Amino acid sequence: MTQTRKQQAIFPDLPRSALVDKNGNMNDDWRLYFQHLTMALQTNFKPEGIVVPPKPTTEINDLTADESDHNIIYDNTTDEFKGNINGTWKVFTLV
Repeated sequence: MTQTRKQQAIFPDLPRSALVDKNGNMNDDWRLYFQHLTMALQTNFKPEGIVVPPKPTTEINDLTADESDHNIIYDNTTDEFKGNINGTWKVFTLV
């Protein structure tokens, strides 16, 4: 059986601990979460626009419909923007 690598999330998962302790201080897990979230937002949302994740064609073709339906991605092998519509990758034609 071939094992496929799961794509890493762009944004961090929510901590499962309480936001604040009994003294009203923010929990370290939440502090780290907000730091990672802020960094991810600054990395992916720039004043010039949204950064579309780049992937080579081989990795795009390996994505399943569950992982990629209704996503937009940049194919850095073919230098094209693609969108997944109902399980089919379509190339965006810019005019």
